[in-house]
Amino acid sequence: MGEADIDEGVTHYETSPCFTEAEKLALRYSVLMALDPDRIDANFYDALRHHYSDAEIVELGTFIGFNIGFHTFFKTLNFYPMLAPDGRLVTQEESALIYGGVPASLEKVDRAADEHG
Repeated sequence: MGEADIDEGVTHYETSPCFTEAEKLALRYSVLMALDPDRIDANFYDALRHHYSDAEIVELGTFIGFNIGFHTFFKTLNFYPMLAPDGRLVTQEESALIYGGVPASLEKVDRAADEHG
């Protein structure tokens, strides 16, 4: 998986041919968990059950919740990626020079929140 695949998953997953219907639904689950959890209702869980078992739904929700919390925590620290685009391990200072004022991953989250909120 490359950067283009990740970008596709972040911005165009709903219409992308790169993802199965189950993967698109899991990605939608993560977006809703992060931006609009009140929209995750019984109907949404029924849709998930077409592709996943109850145990898989719990595992997926736990993983999503953990990662949302993890990235929220990193955002409070203004934490930058530990790897440069070429894969080198870099310091936070070097990463800030590479990625600019706000890491691209946080810009996408902020932009998505603005679009949904």
